[in-house]
Amino acid sequence: MGKIYIISGDDDFARKQRARETAIMAAQCDEPENADHVEIIQADLPELKPEAIAERFLEALRTPPFLAPQKMVWLRHHPNLDSMTAESAPAVVKELGKFLGETLPDELSVVIDGPGLDKRKNFWKNILKNAVTESCSIAKATDRNFAESRRNVLNNFAKSTGKKIRNDAIQYLTEVIGGDSGILANELAKLACYTGNNPEITIEDCRAIVSRTPEAVIWEYTEAIQNGRKEAALQLLAQLSKHNEQGFELKLIALLSNAFQKSLNCRLAMQELGIQRPSPAAFENLSEDIKAKYPGNPLIKLHPYRAFKMCESAIKLDGAKLANNLTLIRNASRALVSGGGNPRIILEQLTIALA
Repeated sequence: MGKIYIISGDDDFARKQRARETAIMAAQCDEPENADHVEIIQADLPELKPEAIAERFLEALRTPPFLAPQKMVWLRHHPNLDSMTAESAPAVVKELGKFLGETLPDELSVVIDGPGLDKRKNFWKNILKNAVTESCSIAKATDRNFAESRRNVLNNFAKSTGKKIRNDAIQYLTEVIGGDSGILANELAKLACYTGNNPEITIEDCRAIVSRTPEAVIWEYTEAIQNGRKEAALQLLAQLSKHNEQGFELKLIALLSNAFQKSLNCRLAMQELGIQRPSPAAFENLSEDIKAKYPGNPLIKLHPYRAFKMCESAIKLDGAKLANNLTLIRNASRALVSGGGNPRIILEQLTIALA
């Protein structure tokens, strides 16, 4: 029987890249766009409506192979797969669902890619029974394995270029680039060009060439405050004030509060593990008995270097200083919400007090 491959997810770059790899595999050729036995329905053309896309797709599926024993049909880069649902769709979409839901001819393979795949829809339920599916979703910082997966991507990139990448550079890139694989690929390509023949990628290289997104500046701002670099923090605050939309102050306050709460939780986690002087080795050599005793300890789940850097930052502030900083942040938040002063001045005063 023929095969159906469906590539979905909200990470456009990764999804499109994976869809092309799947099309190459299904068509058994290097360039499916130029192969006689491949028919591509370019679904992302702005002038095409869902019904027109379905009509072209169904016609291609029903057309037998010509001058070749096999045929592949690629519905390429559909803007929203959920629009192809039979519940409220015209007859052509229902016919399409019926065709794909039944056993395909042996000579036919199908590739479909696009965001918005709702597996609960009856249209897709029948098709998915016969399909191989894959999801390419944007990684989120809240995902359990986000930091580790990003670390693996960065190390693999460095290995492919014959370079080494420092741990602090990995941490910086993980924090400021986010989960979009397209942005990540672009920034890594820039780093490869910028570092040239240098054998190592440093955090200085990253700061010099990686795009200065608001997320990157905010990360540097909170880092400067936590490390007592008052002048740098004030300069970064000035940058944020120029380029962020109105009301960003409360978002910044929330991030500062979260950063110091993490430091407080980090100190508690260190105390639980009996670690007084953090180092990467201290986390690499944790006994299995300790790990079993405290399975919920947040430091155990981190890469040893990442855990070390968090603890290194946390121990710079004692408990009284952390409590005072959180009080300062709470008071600044109240002042912003009540409209009791100029937001820029409130943030500048807070920055000076914290740093």
